[in-house]
Amino acid sequence: MRPLANLLDRFLGRGEWAVTVPTFDGPLLPNQKLEEAETLALAGSADNLVSTSKGILLSSGRKLLRLQPGGALEEISEYDQDITALATARGMTAIGFDGKGIVISGGAHDGASFEGAGQDRLGCVTALTFLNSDTLLATTGSATLGASGWRRDLMQKGSSGAVWKIDLARRTVECVKSGLAWAAGIATTGSNRIFVSESWRHRVIAIDLATGHTENVLQHLPAYPARIAPAIDAGYWLSFYSTRNQLVEFILREDKFRQRMLAEIPEPYWVAPSLNSWSSYKEPMQGSQLKQMGVLKPYAVTRSYGLVVNCDSQMRPLSSFHSRADGAAHGTVAACEHGDDLIVASRGGSKILRLAGVASEQRG
Repeated sequence: MRPLANLLDRFLGRGEWAVTVPTFDGPLLPNQKLEEAETLALAGSADNLVSTSKGILLSSGRKLLRLQPGGALEEISEYDQDITALATARGMTAIGFDGKGIVISGGAHDGASFEGAGQDRLGCVTALTFLNSDTLLATTGSATLGASGWRRDLMQKGSSGAVWKIDLARRTVECVKSGLAWAAGIATTGSNRIFVSESWRHRVIAIDLATGHTENVLQHLPAYPARIAPAIDAGYWLSFYSTRNQLVEFILREDKFRQRMLAEIPEPYWVAPSLNSWSSYKEPMQGSQLKQMGVLKPYAVTRSYGLVVNCDSQMRPLSSFHSRADGAAHGTVAACEHGDDLIVASRGGSKILRLAGVASEQRG
């Protein structure tokens, strides 16, 4: 009966074949808070924020940087590949590299490196977090593409992402969960239960590390979730690649058109989500994206967007911070608390933002 039901859903445009997109409403009601935030520093491809006692660590392409209190950027190291993930604990820094796995720098496991288990490679590390001083958890978005290929993986309807458990002392790598549609973020809860963002299925799931049991905790999101950062009040900060729109949802269901687009059109001009917009007149657009009287409406359908959501300990949204269609703080793929402030990396805008006092306000 399921094939017949699937055929009927496709004909009627419902279920998995629906092209409708949830609206930003309730705690996700649009605002301009990211646009109004202070620009703390400028950094091309700003990504991977981690708060430490010595300042904020971040990546910019192949460079590992430290953000000083005044906004100055100090270069710590430069590597041969782009940095795709960062995590710190007890003097250790875990660094994920595009196509090259994970390396531990400093601390008890200094110099340890991990490239995968058997034929499964850690070539697309998207997020890292320490479960304890001897255990590292990692997400990979794809088994065949690097982290920079996130748009291609979406448009190819990929589902080869995974969650990995790495024993740093024994130097072993174990796959906890596979078959995920671009696992992009991971966070611990103080127990064997972890949260993982699954971008292309627009949801956050909970996984039990002991049993492998999975459940939905936040689903039907109107945007593509990225990394998850802890909040002091046992809650979380959930960042996003971009917003969804009906045209992309429609193309994802039109296989022949989509395959021709991937084969014949340069990637920057695909009808697909992006980290920024308006860099070229060749970019695709819908009618509502056209400027009227020289003004782009903030509510226009857009390829790129800026969004960070504060969630409680059960991943229920409490409040949100936006950069809308007419904004420049798009591609907010990483965020972290630092003292009383919320620090956000706008990769699309190539800048680091500070929302002063926001972290303490959310706790208060």
